[in-house]
Amino acid sequence: MIHVPPEPSETGIPPVIPLPHDGELTVALVAYNWEADTSLSLWNLTGFANKDSIVREHINFVTKCWPTPTDQWQEHLALHDFLSWLQSTRPHVIGFSCYVWNISFVLLAAKAAKELNPELLILFGGQQIRGRYVEHLLEKERCVDICVVGEGEIPFQYLMRNIVSGAPPLEEIPGLAYLQDDRYRYYGSEEAVKDLNEIPSPYLGGNELPTGGAFLVEASRGCPYSCAFCVWGGGGKLREYQFDRVEAELVAILSKQPSHIMFCDGTFNLRRKRATNILQIIVNHLRDGCATPFSLLLELKLELIDDDLAKVIDELLTLNPLATFEFGLQTTGQEASKLVRRKFSGKKYFAAWSRLSPKVQSSVILDCIYGLPGDSVDDFMSTIDFCYSLAPQRIQGFRLTILPGSEFDCVAEKLGIKFMHEPPHMVFKTPNINLREMVWLEAFAFAVADLYHFHGTLIKALMGMKHTLQINSFSALILQFVNHVGERSIIESSYAGNRPEGRWRGINLSNDFGDFVFRSLLPAHDVIDDSILRRLKAIFSYEERLGRIAISGLPDTTHVLDGYKLTADVMEIEFDLPTLIRTARGKMEVYMDDLIECRTSVAITEKAGHQGVRVPIAYRVRNNAVLLLNSVREGIRPTHINTTSLSAMLSRLAEIGLIARVST
Repeated sequence: MIHVPPEPSETGIPPVIPLPHDGELTVALVAYNWEADTSLSLWNLTGFANKDSIVREHINFVTKCWPTPTDQWQEHLALHDFLSWLQSTRPHVIGFSCYVWNISFVLLAAKAAKELNPELLILFGGQQIRGRYVEHLLEKERCVDICVVGEGEIPFQYLMRNIVSGAPPLEEIPGLAYLQDDRYRYYGSEEAVKDLNEIPSPYLGGNELPTGGAFLVEASRGCPYSCAFCVWGGGGKLREYQFDRVEAELVAILSKQPSHIMFCDGTFNLRRKRATNILQIIVNHLRDGCATPFSLLLELKLELIDDDLAKVIDELLTLNPLATFEFGLQTTGQEASKLVRRKFSGKKYFAAWSRLSPKVQSSVILDCIYGLPGDSVDDFMSTIDFCYSLAPQRIQGFRLTILPGSEFDCVAEKLGIKFMHEPPHMVFKTPNINLREMVWLEAFAFAVADLYHFHGTLIKALMGMKHTLQINSFSALILQFVNHVGERSIIESSYAGNRPEGRWRGINLSNDFGDFVFRSLLPAHDVIDDSILRRLKAIFSYEERLGRIAISGLPDTTHVLDGYKLTADVMEIEFDLPTLIRTARGKMEVYMDDLIECRTSVAITEKAGHQGVRVPIAYRVRNNAVLLLNSVREGIRPTHINTTSLSAMLSRLAEIGLIARVST
């Protein structure tokens, strides 16, 4: 069923803004994204609104998407860019897509826009615009005129019709909140599009897609689960886009050789066969050479992965090692699981994990939440140890956020949760965790995420010496590190340009970790064997270098040889580290006796990354390749290789990605 607003009538209220002389209004929609270069939500809104002939005739939509600024200096530059764009666009209406990670800057931009043009009609929508926070926005912030609550396509279309024709009346439009006579008005009855295929496809309707860009893909909406901290589900019916449409959109995106694709479905594999078929589309394009490896992120429910889906995921990783799969484990605590409405069985979870291949296991991100009601500090540490026992690629810990409109938002007082009612809505204390412990947990969680991601092999080596070092668990090792460095130092590092979500991207803890291991932990237990120390230091140096490339990129090179430039960092190691790291995947411990003394050359390059995060890839290289890579770095033609052989070798190194042709 296609939703069409009623025709104007004498009972309708006057338009919110008078039409210009040329009869066309400019409505600007702005998104500050975290993971994408394009805005799926803005394209969905404008596409659906334009299905109405009156809207299409009288409104010119302009959309703009920027990355969310992550520090004060970036905010300053972003505000300058926004105001300059606003001045050149001169919209009559501007709408912002609001989420917990961007709302602080959106408020800054909206207040500046309102100050410069008080007549500008400002709209807010998005997942942040829910619950009691909506009333706070309208009554306290005073920079927004109308809030669109819930899914936006239908109320936004109605509102645009109202603006140009006066009908339907604002009080008859579902999901709108605003001030009237200085009183808060919200008429509820949020209305969502029942058949998602009524929304014109943003990727098949003529929008310009950036080559090499980052894209969000939505294959479904809704979630049958009712997790108390989440606003995604609530037990509602799952709605899906037609498979043929999802396939066509993926084909269009893959033709642009994307750097990053993220599926934004709440749980991608609620229907296993459908999820398998969608991923098979990507596998086919990679296998046929129609697409090159790119960063891919999926949020899956581990327990719903069957053999067919596991098989296609395994093949996907073979063709695209940059893919990662995120599982929201959240907590192993029984009391917290009950309050969150997520039953947890360690035995069942481990059994489901065991169905995955080691290749898939080592490409998984496990997410945990600290500060959940019912959990204590010890409970969170136990959750971290359970995650470590699975040996995933990454472990991430996030403080509980009380999202507006979530169940926890409604029952926080009853549960004794004290939290920030303004963004970012973080929890300060619960009956089981006091304020002091919450601060400590923040430092602990950041250290877990950062050190496990960037120094996982060294940690496994230390765990292989756990009896000598008197360490009984992974969490105990991190606890010692936090107490050695100090939580304040760690927290300062975690906020040094790494907020809001990707805190594992820090690498600021490497120097502190090296100091802790080699100047405190090992000497305290009389580990003085030169053979062991040399091996541990080699692992640390190698991982530190990989981490530096992930954050800062490769060292600059300016020389060119036969039209090629070096795109790798070449290093020599006195041990066979690549073999140790490969065999360490899926293990909780590695042993220094397994690290063979064998001079090894490694070339590290970076593959597709996004928003300042790169994916370093290391290749073992032979002596002749090392000599050639060094020749490219210096821009000096090697005398021992004839022209024909040189051309072939350069071409091969370019295929791998260790050198790249310089465009002229």
